[in-house]
Formats: sequence, C-alpha cells, structure tokens
Amino acid sequence: MWKYCLCILLCLGILTEVEAERKKVGLVLSGGGAKGIAHVGVIEVLEKAGIPVDIVVGTSMGAIVGGLYAIGYDGKTLDSLVRKQDWPYLLSDKLYRDKLSFAEKEATEKYLLSFPFRKDKTRRMPAGFVSGQNIYNLFTDLTLGYHDTLDFKTLPIPFACVAADMVSGKEVVLSEGLLAQAMRSSMAIPGAFTPVRTDSMILVDGGIVNNFPVDVAKAMGADIIIGVDVQSDLRTAEDLNSLPSVMGQLINLMCLNKFEANKAMTDLYIRPDVSGFSAASFTKEAVDTLLLRGEKAAEANWEELIKLKTILQGDSMDNGKRSTLEINRDTFFIRDIYLKGISEKDGAWLKKIMRLKGHKEMTREELHKIISELYGTKIFTGVTYRLLNGPEYDLEINLQKREMSALNLGFRFDSEEMAAILLNTRLRFKALRGSRFELTARLSKSPFVRVDYSFERPFLSKLNLSYMFKYNDFDLYDRGDKVNGIAYRYHSGKLSLTNLYVRNFKFETGLRYEYFDSDDILFKVEGQNFDLKSEGFISYYGLAHLETYDKRYYPTKGVSFKASYSLYTDNFIQYNQSAPFSALSADFTGVVSLTNRLKLLPSVYGRVLIGNEIASPYLNYMGGDIFGRNMAQQLPFWGINHIELFDNALLVAKLHLRQRMGARHYLSFVGNYALQDDNFFDILGGKGIWGGGIGYSYDLPVGPVDFVVSISDWTKKMGLYFNLGFNF
Repeated sequence: MWKYCLCILLCLGILTEVEAERKKVGLVLSGGGAKGIAHVGVIEVLEKAGIPVDIVVGTSMGAIVGGLYAIGYDGKTLDSLVRKQDWPYLLSDKLYRDKLSFAEKEATEKYLLSFPFRKDKTRRMPAGFVSGQNIYNLFTDLTLGYHDTLDFKTLPIPFACVAADMVSGKEVVLSEGLLAQAMRSSMAIPGAFTPVRTDSMILVDGGIVNNFPVDVAKAMGADIIIGVDVQSDLRTAEDLNSLPSVMGQLINLMCLNKFEANKAMTDLYIRPDVSGFSAASFTKEAVDTLLLRGEKAAEANWEELIKLKTILQGDSMDNGKRSTLEINRDTFFIRDIYLKGISEKDGAWLKKIMRLKGHKEMTREELHKIISELYGTKIFTGVTYRLLNGPEYDLEINLQKREMSALNLGFRFDSEEMAAILLNTRLRFKALRGSRFELTARLSKSPFVRVDYSFERPFLSKLNLSYMFKYNDFDLYDRGDKVNGIAYRYHSGKLSLTNLYVRNFKFETGLRYEYFDSDDILFKVEGQNFDLKSEGFISYYGLAHLETYDKRYYPTKGVSFKASYSLYTDNFIQYNQSAPFSALSADFTGVVSLTNRLKLLPSVYGRVLIGNEIASPYLNYMGGDIFGRNMAQQLPFWGINHIELFDNALLVAKLHLRQRMGARHYLSFVGNYALQDDNFFDILGGKGIWGGGIGYSYDLPVGPVDFVVSISDWTKKMGLYFNLGFNF
C-alpha cells in the first residue's frame, strides 16, 4: 500500500515540476496610434489557437490594448470596444453639447483661438492640443476594480508599459501605480496630448524611446516572445515632399530606437499590413480593416502558433486568471465622496449644490452624469474619478482648475459686412462662487465694445452688470430697393439675473437702459416716413431659452425654443407721457431625422408689438439669414436679402431640408412664408410673402462656409450670400 502511495506522490511531483517548468509567454505590442487596433485582431487569433499569455508589455496603443487584456478583456470584448467608440470625440476634450452648461453653449464655436494666462509666474504644465479628458475617463471606466495604486505584476496577467521622461530623456517602465494613468502616459504623443506629470517626471509617448519593448518583457521573466509590430515602413526620398510626410518620417525614425535588437529577441514576429493607414486612421472603415488585417497576420502564422502550443504543453488558455467581475459591473455601492483639487469649504459647497451623497448605490450612468456636469461648467480643465477600496467604494473626484483668465480671438468674413474680428478678454476671480470680468470688442462695419462684470454660482445663478457701446451703420430697404441710410451710436446698460438650475434651459430677467444717439438720416427716398431720433429707453425684460441641439451649426437632433417679453418706458413707468409699449417674440426650431444624412428642420418664429406708439428702434425688421444682424430684433428670411421694415405683427414659418454629403459637406433647400399685419389677430387674413433658396455649406474647423442663392416674391430679385466663420 505504501508503495502505491509513494508512486502517486512521485507522479504528482513530476506533474507539478512539469507545470512549474512551463515556459512563460510574453506578448509585446508596439505603438502605432490607430494602427494598434490591429493588435486586437491578433489577440483573437491567439485565443483561438489556445496560446497562454503570461506577461503583457506594450507602448502607446499597445499599452492601451495590453493593459485592458491584462485585467480580463478578451479578444472578442476588445473587438466590440474598439468598434463602438466615437474616436474623434475620445481623442478630443470636447463634451457633448447637451452636457455643457448653458453659458458655455452660448460661448462655444465662436472663437478660433483661446490663450489662457495667469498673473503669477508659477511653472506651467507642458501642454498639448488635447488634455486627454475624454480618453482618460474612458480608461478609468474600463479599469473599474483596478483604480487603487497597485503593482501591475499582481494583475490577472502581469503587465508593464513604456513611457518617456521629457526631463531626463530616459525610458520609464511603468509597472506599478495607477493603471489608467500609466496607459494615458504611454500614449501621450508630444505636442498632441498634454504630458502626464508624476513626481519629478513629465511623461510622454514611450514610442520615442522604446516602441517595441521586447527587452522589458524579457526582464519580467518571459521565456518566449510573441511580438506584434504595427509600425509603418520608412518613406522613400520621393515620398518626403511635404511637411506632414517629413514629420511622420521623423516620428518613425525615433520609434526605431532599440527596434532591431528587440526584434532579434522575438520568437514569433507578427507584422500586420498597416499600409494605407496612419496613426490617426480612426474612421469606422479603418477600424474594421485594421481588425481584419490583424487577424490575417496572425492566421498567416497559424502553424507556428500550433507548434508553440505543443511546445508549451498547454491545450487551452488559462482562463482561471481572467476575472472580469469588477470591470463588468454597472452598479456599485458608494460609501463616501471626496473632491480633490479644491478647498474643503468649496468641496462641501459643491457637494451640497450637486446633491452628491454617499452611502447609496450608484450606476455608471449616474457617475458619468456627475463627471460631465462638472466638466461642462468649463471651470475645470480636467475632471477624473477613481473608485477606491472596493467592493464598497469611496468615490474620489479629482478636479484640475482652469487657468483663471483667457484671451480669445474670433474672425468671420461675409458678403454683407465683409470682415469682422471679435476680441475677448476674460478675467476670473475665483472659479467657484466668484466673479468674472469680460471685455469684448468687435471690429467690423458696425463695431462694438462690451464690458461685463458678473457674480457667478455654478448650478445656481449669475448676476450680471454690463455696458455696451456700438456704432451702427446700415442701409434700410423696401422691397429690395434701398430707401434709407441709417447711422447711430448705441449705448446700453443692463442688470440681469440668470437662473442656471437646469442644464439645457436658461431663464433671465433684467432691467435695461438704452440710448440711441442718432445722426441725421444719411439719405432718404421721397415718400419714406421712417425717422430715427436720439432717445433713451428704460425697459424691463424676461427671456426663456430651451436648447438641446447636439451641434450648434449642423444639429442632427434636438430642439431650440426661445421666448422673450420686453416692456419699454422712458421714465420707468410711461413712454412719451402715455402708456408704455411692449414686444413679445418667440422662436422654435426642431430637427426631424428622415435618414442618417437627411434632416428636416421646421421653424416658426415671429414678433408682436403691443402699444399705440412704437419707437422706431423697436419696430419689426426682417431680412438676411441671421437673427439680429443689423438690429437686435431683426428676423431672418431667405429671399429678402437686406434689412426691411414690416408691420407690428410678423410671423414666419420655414422648412429647411438639409442633406449631408460626405463627412462635412451639406446641401440645403429652404422655403419660408411670412405673414404681417398691424393687428396680430388679423394676421391670417393678410397676403403672405413667399421666399426660399438653395445653399451649400462646408463644415470647417474655423467655422462654416456658406454659399446661398435665394429669391422671394417680395423683392423679385436674386440674392447671393457668402460666409466664412462662426457667427458673433
């Protein structure tokens, strides 16, 4: 009997020794930007072949794919992830428009350039075009359960990635710390993404020091290396004929550092065909193709993979290591919430205002909403989070304060006003519960200067005091013929209170003083009785605006509804020793999606004047295709190309059919119909005005380009309009 037991023990010992002696397989994934998506296709084939992976090392995109693979994402899940991502959004700091605060909605897509500055001379973080807000939060979301500081060797598959220290110029192997931060550091392309500061180091993309880190995997104990290389070939002399090609070649040359030595240590070298793609090829078609090419490259080595499997004496993947319990959770219990980066007093106030409470269940969707609301205020340059000390978590939200001040520059050119430049200086005094000073000037045919001083409480209200001076010079038309030349100086002082409780809704009330300092009419056609005299007005007003567009200029969904009421006097009570007059206006536009590319935008808008004596500056004006071009209350109308005067009740209905062609080209067909009368209740009995036109638009980063051809039965003249740049 004892001999039998001894035999069993010897056999178990031999099996244990065999298992212990199994060689470790290291998977090395190179950098390459979008080309690194091919790594996922390779991983799917490795899993199909049953190749166990004991160590994962990567650089840049290889670090992202490798880090996720190391904590439990299999090839199929990674495939689904890369296909469904909105890559242009992730690789920017943009926030979906419905997540922006209303004040930021009004300010977005107005300025071409913004230059933050501060009074003190403290050292600033080296910056790139993109701070990485969206991509970092994606990493955080995908690494749920691994947010604590940890040793990456303790992950389901031991992991490391490579970054470069801009201070020392040395290679940095990241094998411990915050997993999401390590992945973000390894892909921080210099000049494109803001570097990551850790201790005394400033970390950027590791591709410039070790883009194919086989030596790192060897140092971690890998016996057999499977290396996946997605670097592009060097360009020939004939191809180096432009700045982008030269810069791309320079990056490729830097990435060749240590490459040959590392390649020589690779046991199975897999090189997907990435020709025709660049580091920025994140279109849906490119993603699909790169995934397929990764699979094909691995399948081309199928016999070698099966031989390797035989050598390893393993017949399946070691799934026992690949726990995905935490990363798949959608609901978790929050014990406490901590806000980092702001004072304890501000943190307590912010938690109270946003109703951030612990000791309750929270979903991923609720967490995303909190992060987007904080980032949407634009008070912070970055808002990230960590879930710590699970399985019942502490939520840590890290806030990076924005530079307190900025200088902004906008530019536009159109056939109506020619060139216009918008300059804005914004000085913030304390980000939360503070005040803000703004000086804005427009240089154009009708220039203005505006000064604003406001007391702001994010998520609550804003009290604003402003003064504006504008010189207005325009021609007034009648049925397409010029009849008056008008010039005046305009002074306005305003005290307003804005409600900021609801993200997509704004309600504002205020008291306003306006003075029109008029020159003599420059010219007047005989028979025209329009007159503009120097006069001051005191008015009370209220306005409400609901806006849920996903884009400002080319929305694909959402609605906009605006309504306002103003009561005008010259002494707080009366106008011209009689009853005051008032104006009521409303504007609605919706977006109806007919197909993915074809949208119908129905609009209804109008303005009604109430009173016996209406001052000339507040009469109803209509013409052009922009609200408020010459006069603040001016309504647009396709087919009436210049500003004209209309009756006291004016109502317009418009249908806009917009077809997207390609990624940024748009073709528009617009028809509009207007009714007018001095009495609103008789407006339906009046004769209507028909108009419409065809427009072509191109969505450029510097603003939309528009070409419009229009005509109406009111003017019976063909109108042409051209625009380049954002509206302001």
